[in-house]
Amino acid sequence: MLLFSIRMKKVPAVTLLVSTLLALLGCGSPGPSPEQQARDADQQREAERQQAEFRKSLPPVSNPGQGW
Repeated sequence: MLLFSIRMKKVPAVTLLVSTLLALLGCGSPGPSPEQQARDADQQREAERQQAEFRKSLPPVSNPGQGW
């Protein structure tokens, strides 16, 4: 009975330790830096600009909405 009592007292401490470790591991990767986010946004804008230029260079469609 004494052994069971000692184990039961350790359960909250172990639970707290494990949950703290999991929380710290989850916070370890906050995501891309602001500089990386800015680079990604610039690349996205440039890709959209290039796509718009490409679409302008295409000949007009003779029957829009026909799916051919």
